[in-house]
Amino acid sequence: ASIIEGSLKRKKANITIKFVSQLISATRDKSGAIVEGDLKKIRDVTDIWTFMRDVSSGNPNWKLVATEAAN
Repeated sequence: ASIIEGSLKRKKANITIKFVSQLISATRDKSGAIVEGDLKKIRDVTDIWTFMRDVSSGNPNWKLVATEAAN
């Protein structure tokens, strides 16, 4: 993961993070047979997540406010 943007406006901190991962996706039917996808196919996936926190609050937690698939 890498930070791609950060800002502070009106006591609201925002941070945008890029996550890069590799996924394998498949769906099986009741008998266990693969009906969709491929267990041998690896996909590179990039997601962008934005978190927000009110810095004037005593709550230290960040809230996820936006997600975007980058590919």
